[in-house]
Amino acid sequence: MTLEELKSLFIGYCHKEYGAPDKQLFGMEYENFVMVPNNDDGKECFHPLPVEGKSGVYRVLENLVELTKNSDDPLEKVYEKDMLLALISPAGSKITVEPGGQIELSDAPKKSLLDAYNSLQDYLKLLEKAISDFKGKILFQGMQPLHSLDTLPFFPKTRYLIMFKHMLKTGTLGQWMMKGSSGVQVSIDYASLEDLQRKFIFLNRLSPFLTAMFANSPLNAGSPCGFLSYRSHIWENTDNSRCGLPEIFLRENFRLEDYITWALKAEPYHLMREGEVVETTDWNFKQLLEGKHPDLIITPEDWEDHLGMLFPDIRIKNILEVRVVDSVPPKYTMAIPALIGTLLYNESAFSSAQSLLMDLPQDEFQLYKKAAAKDALQAEVNQTNFAKTGRKLAEIALQELGSKDENWFLPFFEEFTKEGRSPANETLDQFRECGEDPDKWLAKVLNNPDY
Repeated sequence: MTLEELKSLFIGYCHKEYGAPDKQLFGMEYENFVMVPNNDDGKECFHPLPVEGKSGVYRVLENLVELTKNSDDPLEKVYEKDMLLALISPAGSKITVEPGGQIELSDAPKKSLLDAYNSLQDYLKLLEKAISDFKGKILFQGMQPLHSLDTLPFFPKTRYLIMFKHMLKTGTLGQWMMKGSSGVQVSIDYASLEDLQRKFIFLNRLSPFLTAMFANSPLNAGSPCGFLSYRSHIWENTDNSRCGLPEIFLRENFRLEDYITWALKAEPYHLMREGEVVETTDWNFKQLLEGKHPDLIITPEDWEDHLGMLFPDIRIKNILEVRVVDSVPPKYTMAIPALIGTLLYNESAFSSAQSLLMDLPQDEFQLYKKAAAKDALQAEVNQTNFAKTGRKLAEIALQELGSKDENWFLPFFEEFTKEGRSPANETLDQFRECGEDPDKWLAKVLNNPDY
């Protein structure tokens, strides 16, 4: 496989038929922690979902299969050799397990926010049933707030084992990203390669403000950690060769070929050969393509696998994937695709927001990322006030959302963005109300039906 063949493959992969209507679909991925009660010490405490046992990951997956077996969309098991890895449904949704036992729904694309909302509610009800036999609770935070890295479980998928070891070479917090973080991802459609490029630039410039608006990970090791989105800080210190906000992605003249060039410089964790995993972290993809590995000839499937092992803030697939938002409680979740979808799919909103974001100095965006992680909407970098910018972006979207019945963003705006606050501020308020007792706070949050 040559470099030119690879480029043609990727462009073809991203290509949409010209003249075809923009489907304007919404794709949702929702990661969450499951916490298990432990009353051995006489007070109500919770620990993270283990992998094994009667209250473990495998039990949850088995319960989900059993609960859906007679439904219109039954979940089916996916294995790696003899290990149960994931569940898939005929409708296209997938439930997977992240390295620290986080349960993730990758939902099938939906035609409307209402469809996405209904699907998410159905999933959460199903997950609650699947963990009810051991009184498990779902935790909606961007990172594990109480437990240390060593006490978090580890799901022994082969890829995760390779990644976990490799993270020690690439950053200081990559293992925390794997075991201790949880986010909401939103996928947005595009109509053509030109539309992909302009939306990609826009989303990269929007990303620090999305992080700030929806920040929800202010606790670490049972106390405030000095960041309102510690999850974002973790990603900043994971692996700069495959993560983050590359400067080239912010340029007005960005082209798809720039993404390819960037992707070639990253090292694949592994490639598959005859069902077996071959570790490849000693070479970047360009070197593999050039034949530097003594035993591997690169295939189109390798390239596609590699693209799925890249974790920039905005990822290009046959959709655009927004990856910068902390996990938030269900009552706030639909505000995320409502805001992103309106800004991306409404041409008037897109034009107004684009003008705002393109006027910001390109060389300040790395500072924006750091500021968003630390202070969220309370951040200020030189002349850029995050509360003011976030409010302007929100108001642009709200002008187009109007008074529609499905204005999922307005309640969130009124409670948080309008006031220069994020869900992290609410988390800290609740923590202080519990006397900064981490176990008391966690029990209160997990038992709150409105949470």
